[in-house]
Amino acid sequence: MKENHVISAFLPRSIAGLFAIIVLATGCKKDKVENDTTVITANGDINSKVNEFRQVLGAQLNNAPGAVGGRREVNWDGVPAEFLNKPLTANFFNTPGSNTPATRQKGFVYSAGVNNFQVSDDGFKSVNSSTAASFSPFSGSQTFANVGSNLWDIGFQVPGEPIAATVRGFGLVFSDVDVPNSTFIEFFNGTESLGKFFAPVHDANNNLSFLGVYFKEQKITHVRVGHDGTLIDGGNDISAGGQKDFVVFDDFLFDEPVKL
Repeated sequence: MKENHVISAFLPRSIAGLFAIIVLATGCKKDKVENDTTVITANGDINSKVNEFRQVLGAQLNNAPGAVGGRREVNWDGVPAEFLNKPLTANFFNTPGSNTPATRQKGFVYSAGVNNFQVSDDGFKSVNSSTAASFSPFSGSQTFANVGSNLWDIGFQVPGEPIAATVRGFGLVFSDVDVPNSTFIEFFNGTESLGKFFAPVHDANNNLSFLGVYFKEQKITHVRVGHDGTLIDGGNDISAGGQKDFVVFDDFLFDEPVKL
């Protein structure tokens, strides 16, 4: 503020007044953006923070197409045994068609990848036996991973329809984040990045972490997830003397997708 007063002393009164208004408006805009973003993180016993984020997204849990308001969740235990430990289609949780169960029409899709996205009930032992004991599920017994890429996108559609949609918030449960400022979620509105947020490392009690971000004034078209290692590369986790921090995932949470 002192610097602004010095500058205004050398300007005509009208220009100085305009300069002050611009400075004030710029400062208010920055504060408003920060205030309109809710970030919730946790490690160890993450239950209370996950529940807190659920309330931010919407208290009502939607399990069928056609909902208004509320939230959606994917916890991977809805994946039948015949689909475990093998590649899933990118739209597995938003497969159109009257013959598709409503529980697989959540408006959640991820970027296509060859043999990348899998759900496992044994810690991905068939992909990397060295790390299977490192991962714990948050709910149920099954977890999710992109076994072949450490940078991948998640998009949103109208539940039950292949129509692009947006959300305001997205949260993710991580298993075995060991390295700080390594595993992240980046949020996008089209090509504009709304910010990159890092998942906290797990604590000494268990290997779970949580990160959830909600934008009151922004629309999210997709999110990008990044992490250090890929399971298909093999080897030990960094916590066991390896070179990479291998991470898998459990619950995905987001508010009801709205048509773009």
